[in-house]
Amino acid sequence: ATATQVVTVVDNIDPTITAPAAVTVNVDAGTCSTALSNVALGTPTTADNCSVASTTNNAPASFPLGNTTVTWTVTDGSGNTATATQVVTVVDNIDPTITCPSDITAYSDATTNGTTVTWAAPVTSDNCSIGSVTSSFQSGTTFTLGTQSVTYTVIDGSGNSAVCTFNVTVLDTVSPVITNCPSDITQNNNTGNCNAVVVWTAPTFFDNSGSYTVVWSHNSGDVFAVGTTTVTATVTDAAGNTTVCSFDVTVE
Repeated sequence: ATATQVVTVVDNIDPTITAPAAVTVNVDAGTCSTALSNVALGTPTTADNCSVASTTNNAPASFPLGNTTVTWTVTDGSGNTATATQVVTVVDNIDPTITCPSDITAYSDATTNGTTVTWAAPVTSDNCSIGSVTSSFQSGTTFTLGTQSVTYTVIDGSGNSAVCTFNVTVLDTVSPVITNCPSDITQNNNTGNCNAVVVWTAPTFFDNSGSYTVVWSHNSGDVFAVGTTTVTATVTDAAGNTTVCSFDVTVE
């Protein structure tokens, strides 16, 4: 006589998996992420006492800036599973952009050697984010005569930077000012001479630049011949602007 017995062997041993090494990639051009097609994840190491049926991962179609954890799953022929993780780091290596205003020409105020200059903020952009924008001078600063360079620096959220510059030139077109120019002078000749020593009080000179030269055609205390002589004082500032004061000296 015979009888049968069924012996069933089941696999209750999980497979093993070791994820690929961590990966660091740059963002794709013009974006703040990296497409999965541009990331070489690598291949995990798997093993099983019987057989490996499948190996999968949950990688996204696009990796954002920063760290993303990818989970790998191995399944054996009996449905046992094991997982391992891999970190994908996306870094931003793209510099921001910045466009400065054009060079500026301004003109000094009438009473000072400079003027307040304003301008529109520079145009900035970045594939991810702008962290900060700084400048060597702020709009609304008072600039003195001459040319000064304004530098703007933009830094994005990842520390990449870009710089632009423009020049601010302040010109002096204000002529010097002469006050209390002497009135015409009439004086008799000195006894026994056909001339006279003539003196006058010098006028007051002012220029917004604070720098000027005065040239007299005649000086107070000079000897003037009988007749009428025109006396001029020419004031010239450092920018070449001039003002003239004149009066007549008549010796009778």
